[in-house]
Amino acid sequence: MNGSLKELLTEMMHPPLQPRKSRFIGFLIGLPLGFIAMYCMGLPLWINIMITAALAICIPLAFVWEIRSEKKNADFKEAVESGDYYETEEWREKYRKYRETHDFSRVKAQTMQADLKKRYLKPSGIVLAAVSLAFFIPALIWESGDPAINIILAVSGLGFLLWGIWKLYRTPVRAFLREYEAELPHIARSYLNGKVLSFRSSGLSAENNGINIGGNYTVMWYKKGIVAIDNKRITKVTKQVQRTNYYGDGLYLGAGTAHRLCIGYKDAAGKSWNCRIQLNEYQTEMACEALAPFRTAAEYSENIHHEIG
Repeated sequence: MNGSLKELLTEMMHPPLQPRKSRFIGFLIGLPLGFIAMYCMGLPLWINIMITAALAICIPLAFVWEIRSEKKNADFKEAVESGDYYETEEWREKYRKYRETHDFSRVKAQTMQADLKKRYLKPSGIVLAAVSLAFFIPALIWESGDPAINIILAVSGLGFLLWGIWKLYRTPVRAFLREYEAELPHIARSYLNGKVLSFRSSGLSAENNGINIGGNYTVMWYKKGIVAIDNKRITKVTKQVQRTNYYGDGLYLGAGTAHRLCIGYKDAAGKSWNCRIQLNEYQTEMACEALAPFRTAAEYSENIHHEIG
């Protein structure tokens, strides 16, 4: 898709959020106008009154919820940035219980390459390869009387098979092995003895994120790539907390929190880089403790996700 067209569609579906006062006035004006429009369209009066009354109650409540959430978010931000959030007795107890059942795991594969390939294994690729059999088998054994039908089935099966193979092999592993070829034996040795944390995000764009903290190297993987960091070149380890406020047609719908681990480091040439992956809040703490000499204060940010329609 053309870049400018994509940006235009994104802007149309996710327009900037207007100030709260403007939105509230807009809803106040819109209620009577909506009532008149529905009446002119022939909607029964009693249904029209019920809809308008429900909106007249729900809309102010949504704005009250938004205001209260802003205060709560402000307190949360202050607690995260000061470090108090992670030092409360309640949080430390939850963290202790999490570690009892979700401690670091160890690499079970024989090689680093095999372990990384397994982490990028996509179930959809396996499903597509299996679906291809539903076309191949009839194409081979079905005596349809028309060779064209068998050919179409075989070609369809081949299409699904190639699609599945493409999904299974389209991973960053080979690029990673080429990029770090010179250091690969040392990285692999550290990796096989490393401590592992893995996290799968949710939603349509779900992806696997993870980190392997070894004695000499730390390897981080995410959807688009794999990074190996010499532990001697790490400059900082930061917990990043992002709060996303969700809006629909100008109304506050709630908020969600994402926790990320960011490692700053320098390459062999001395250039500074950052690698960031998503984990849960307890895993970010575990990783920071494992890399304690480089730990820095937590960072907080907010994002607005506004949809229309």
